[in-house]
Amino acid sequence: MIDFWRFFWQLKTADEYISRKTYLKRFNDEEENSKFFRNLKENRLLDTFCQKEKLAIENVEKYLALYAGFPDLIDEINHDYVTRHLESEQAYFDELFKEVDPSIVLDEEQRQAILTDEDYCLLIAGAGSGKTTTVAGKVKYLVDKKQIDPKDILIISFTNKAVNELRERINKKLKIDCPITTFHKTGLAIINKEQNVIHSNVVSEGEQFKIINEYLAKNILEDKELVKKLITFFSYYLEIPESAYDIKNQEQLFNLIERKDHSTLKDNLGEVNLQLIHSRTKKKYTINNEYLRSIEEVQIANFLYLHNIDYVYEKSYKFKIPNSKKLYTPDFCISQNGKECYIEHFGISEDGKNDRFTQEELEKYLSHMKYKIMLHKTYGTDLITTYSSYLDGRDLIAHLEEELLKKGFELKRKNDLEVYNQIVAHDKEKYFNKFTLFVINFLNNFKTRAYTERDFALLRQKTSNVRTLLFFDIVEQIYLFYQGYLKSNNMVDFPDMINESALLLEDIAKMKDKIRFKYIIVDEYQDISRQRFNLVEKLSKLTDAKIIAVGDDWQSIFAFAGSEINLFTKFKELMGYAKELPLTYTYRNAQELINIAGGFIQKNTSQISKQLKSPKHIKKPVVIYTYSEVDKEKNQEGHKVIARNRAQKVEEIIEKIIQVEGYDKSILLLARYNFEKNNLINTGLFYEGRKNQLYSRKFPKAKLTFMTVHSAKGLGFDNVIVVNCEHSVYGFPSQIEDDPIMKYVTFSDQSYEFSEERRLFYVALTRTKNRVFIVASEKRPSRFVLELIDDYRDQGVVVHGNIVKNVNDLRQNRLRCPKCHYPLQARKSVALGQNLYICTNEPEICDFMTNDMRGKGNIHLCDKCDGFMVVKPVKGTDRFIFGCTNYLDNGKGCNNHYPVESYRDD
Repeated sequence: MIDFWRFFWQLKTADEYISRKTYLKRFNDEEENSKFFRNLKENRLLDTFCQKEKLAIENVEKYLALYAGFPDLIDEINHDYVTRHLESEQAYFDELFKEVDPSIVLDEEQRQAILTDEDYCLLIAGAGSGKTTTVAGKVKYLVDKKQIDPKDILIISFTNKAVNELRERINKKLKIDCPITTFHKTGLAIINKEQNVIHSNVVSEGEQFKIINEYLAKNILEDKELVKKLITFFSYYLEIPESAYDIKNQEQLFNLIERKDHSTLKDNLGEVNLQLIHSRTKKKYTINNEYLRSIEEVQIANFLYLHNIDYVYEKSYKFKIPNSKKLYTPDFCISQNGKECYIEHFGISEDGKNDRFTQEELEKYLSHMKYKIMLHKTYGTDLITTYSSYLDGRDLIAHLEEELLKKGFELKRKNDLEVYNQIVAHDKEKYFNKFTLFVINFLNNFKTRAYTERDFALLRQKTSNVRTLLFFDIVEQIYLFYQGYLKSNNMVDFPDMINESALLLEDIAKMKDKIRFKYIIVDEYQDISRQRFNLVEKLSKLTDAKIIAVGDDWQSIFAFAGSEINLFTKFKELMGYAKELPLTYTYRNAQELINIAGGFIQKNTSQISKQLKSPKHIKKPVVIYTYSEVDKEKNQEGHKVIARNRAQKVEEIIEKIIQVEGYDKSILLLARYNFEKNNLINTGLFYEGRKNQLYSRKFPKAKLTFMTVHSAKGLGFDNVIVVNCEHSVYGFPSQIEDDPIMKYVTFSDQSYEFSEERRLFYVALTRTKNRVFIVASEKRPSRFVLELIDDYRDQGVVVHGNIVKNVNDLRQNRLRCPKCHYPLQARKSVALGQNLYICTNEPEICDFMTNDMRGKGNIHLCDKCDGFMVVKPVKGTDRFIFGCTNYLDNGKGCNNHYPVESYRDD
């Protein structure tokens, strides 16, 4: 008891920051003794015991109070220590950067962070809050005041850019020679230190692509079974049916439909050459491409192609249906050795269900389905029906194969090697290159989670999905080849630098004398992955080093590279204990911008709450400019004109900045995707310079830099222009859905809708030192832009131009079916022999198709002859009529016609 008092007094009088490790063992050792006295007190035996042992009961009571309140007493001592040293070392802190940059003066939060010396510290920074300065100040303080050898301070960051900035500030300007490196180089140094073998080559992204791509094109030919699996994946599973996604709303569904590739294997191998005769002109015409309505129909077509069954997609039914307004075109007409059969694919389950449809739509669908089946029975034509899903759990292809065999079709599979070589020769871009990029993304994340070969078996146990299991079979073999290639060529890739080093660090007895650190500082900690976290944790345990993590959870934007935001937000929980310290004074953004951006990001309550403060003030810090969209239905060059209108708006903003601030101020052109740079250049208004430089032809002296938001993180510019905030798949927020397979190797933040994109937009807003200008479509503005207008217009958000006011109105301005609002698909019709806009909804629900979107008329059969009623403009007016396709240019033929608006097809 007396020893514990003495221990406490030593801590209290030491004039040191007391970390948990300093007292934890002694505190835990005291548990048994304190428990003994507590039990005596609880059983009312303490008085008797004290009298017998001649102890003053009040001293025992104080001892018990000391033990019970020990952690809080230590907190008070530490608080007093920090407060005392803020005052006693004020002059030191005031002049800490005097010789480097006299303008840098540490604020109180930065000084508190430097003085705090807990075992695990998390510095929760804001954008532009001077975290690099804080890290540099911490290192200098440790060297100057705590006499820590610079070699015992390891600073790790994620990118060479961040490392170079820290080296410039600490190694060069402060002349402190502590190691500053990336995670990957840290791992490589540990590997080389232990193995005494220097890896001669670090694999670049380009080399990684080449190794795997060449394996798929050449080495794989030695494994016939793997070739077969890969052809199967290319044919049925490269593109994913919409039903495989967790679709939360109709807009998400439409985005998926619009970006799916519905071309077939036969098309991509150049084997579509369908010779047909036009019903009106009797001239032959050729269809040499094949673009289907859905991914499931593509799967059917590819199966037929691979098994040598001839087919025509949406060929007119051989019998004319009396009183029908629409031409009946079954999905497929197949033939083999004189045998003919139709295939109708129904986008519902075998038992007649589909969550996409309302009850009314489903009833309509089932009615049309029964009608089609009845037609084939009436006219005696063979029919195979397929469904999106089946009660027995088997997939579409298994059932299709079964039905074809029942109908007497012979399934003569094409030679796998011949098909594979054709793919290599004709369409590497769609198949090999696309698949290679997918494999690289998967394997990098697989290894970033520290998975190894044995984990494939564990992943298989988590799913029964045919596509996912097939992919695991393929990618495991690629992984084994790739790892073997690296080993035989003495190469290492970035994920393995960390994985191998983490494994070596597990042998503490062997490594303890080879590595020594007292402090490990992790910069940009919001980007931490599980793999990197494990490396830091093992390094800390090996060396007994303290960990200082510095970052901003509001700027966690690299989930696609394996980062997990919960490693930041749950830092204290993961470490067991930690001191969390805020850095809330920002030196980049104005207070008005901080209020807007901060409110925007904190809509997601899972983000750590912060109230950032700035001495700067700027009225109207967020300025939104809108550009007009040329109607794509009326202008064949609509996309080019829209791109030019957008670029002209960027040019207009540059002019306004120059008028106010001159040519000396830097301007960052910021985009969600890098291709936006080419969109600007292709208009002719801009041209490219070195690295990230871009030049305006009208204002060539303007200091322009083009970057994506991801690459601009951590940087600041005088003014920022976000060049394209539109509501689209590749807009901002991006609405690209990850392949469902990636969920097995990546962390997905589901805390809020578009949570990662919201953080990315926050990064975009906070790159400016003054104002951020946002260029948005007036018809299809980003939902983030609309949110800024709705919530912060009275706080400094300004809009120049017209803009749609409601997120729900956005889909009306896209190329949509006028009947059901599904996306329209532009493709050539076998039946009509011309390009049409065809609704992508199930034809049983909506059969809209038109040849001219201006008239928005639904093509139907002529009631006077065997022609089709298509949309035709009335010369000299803005009116449209339906006119028969059998009306000839010489005025002869069927002259049936009537106004578009007079026709009803319900």
